[in-house]
Amino acid sequence: MITKVHIRGFRCFKELIFEPDEKMNIIVGGNEAGKSTILEAISMVLTGRLNGGRWASDLLNPYWFNKDLVVAFFDDLEAGKKPKPPEFRIDVYLDVERGDAEKMRGMHNMAKEDSVGVTMHAHPDEDYVQELESYLEQPDCPRVLPVEYYRLDWHDFHSTSLYRKPKDINIVVIDGQTIRSERALDYYTKQLLEERLDERARTGIAVEYRKMRSKLGQDLLTDLNRSLAQESEGLRGPTVGVQVDQSRAASWEATLVPDLDSIPFSLSGQGEQAIAKTILAMDRTASKSNYVLVEEPENHLSHTRLRVLLKLISALAADRQVFITTHSSYVLNRLGVDQLALLSNGGIHKLGDMDATTTAYFRKLSGFDTLRILLADRMVLVEGPSDEILFNRFFSDKYDKEPLDMGVDVMSISGTSFRRGFELAALLDKRMVAIRDNDGKSPDDVRAKLNAYLIDGRRELYVGEVAGGETLEPQLIYANGEDVIRRSLDVQDCDDVLKWMTSHKTDAALALAETAEELSAPKYISEAIVAIMADTPAGS
Repeated sequence: MITKVHIRGFRCFKELIFEPDEKMNIIVGGNEAGKSTILEAISMVLTGRLNGGRWASDLLNPYWFNKDLVVAFFDDLEAGKKPKPPEFRIDVYLDVERGDAEKMRGMHNMAKEDSVGVTMHAHPDEDYVQELESYLEQPDCPRVLPVEYYRLDWHDFHSTSLYRKPKDINIVVIDGQTIRSERALDYYTKQLLEERLDERARTGIAVEYRKMRSKLGQDLLTDLNRSLAQESEGLRGPTVGVQVDQSRAASWEATLVPDLDSIPFSLSGQGEQAIAKTILAMDRTASKSNYVLVEEPENHLSHTRLRVLLKLISALAADRQVFITTHSSYVLNRLGVDQLALLSNGGIHKLGDMDATTTAYFRKLSGFDTLRILLADRMVLVEGPSDEILFNRFFSDKYDKEPLDMGVDVMSISGTSFRRGFELAALLDKRMVAIRDNDGKSPDDVRAKLNAYLIDGRRELYVGEVAGGETLEPQLIYANGEDVIRRSLDVQDCDDVLKWMTSHKTDAALALAETAEELSAPKYISEAIVAIMADTPAGS
């Protein structure tokens, strides 16, 4: 089991410590937050290879180093200082059963902790110190690290250098890329065969295949060789002919390709390939793979096929440790919100102790847009489309911009789901306000069920005052007067305005949002608008 991942100076991370769950880890975050970087770092350190391909030491790249650290380094150089050249290091701590892996135990890690583990460290090569200094002293020195003067060390925590993947570490990576190349097909065919045929069975197949090829040569090539022999009669030299290649290079494996429902793998759809790759990677004994890394399983999959894939991942995980990156609330909800690891501002946050009923709630209501709450800088919860439409109108009236343009996400959910939303926000200390109807109760009574999550200035619930009416529509009339609302809606004098609004909720909201009439927001909505922007320059 991976107990800790410590990253320093690698890509977008200046410093990151991630202590994963022993079974399922769902890594979420905005674009460029570093989700893929974490998977890449784990895979690279445990295998020594970049994305399962070439050796990382052969591919060392100046853009693997944290951009901010590199910029600061060159700024200091130009200021006449002598800063230490940037480095990066990744430590992966392991909890393993006693065996060969125990040889990797030591304290050669950034935290100086006694543990089994593997580390990768990029730093200036001592053999090129003079060349590096000369390069950096040039007046026209480009602001790019000369990695030719760097080395990439790969060793375990005992300080033993590694030249191949440690025997007891097995890792599989599943991504959403479509397989079209011959090389990729060869890899998956080899994976399929090696894991399901023992050496005796493979040898038997090889012998039968050789016999078949020999018979092919005897039956089909005899006439061709006779013709070639006649053409070379009378010539001094060897007789020219052709035969079937019987060398090991012409192995039976090379003639096989995987198929999905009798369609060659490379011609199958992207969704079917994703499911097949998951089966190939995970349908094996736990002893053959300790860690499974899955990158954005939702790619190329319809809603129903994604559900199939997630069921496969859950069913086949067994005792393996699984790391999944995703942009999908559905993936997060189905696999368990409590397994969340949220990347934000270069750090990682876990939900911790979430109420079991809330986890079950999101798993059953898997369409709930959980990630909107988790990824929003500022979230406003409203009860329905009408509330959302008019909140946006009144917000724009005050700030002359749409909420999203100022980093505020307005989300319409059922009022009964407010507690779940506030619980998520509280676990991550997110900024959130909500507005809702009083439904004939005092605002204090409405807030009572949510008091455990409410904190002034962080998470607040604004409720329409009883005098203004039970729902949004009478509150609008109370704040503006019936005449203004009637004109805005173009409702005839003979019609009851409130009754018309109540029976045409969304139409009424759209009409009020688009009217040129000057409207006043109900007090509880205007207070929510001020509150969500209170600690910003616009709100001060």
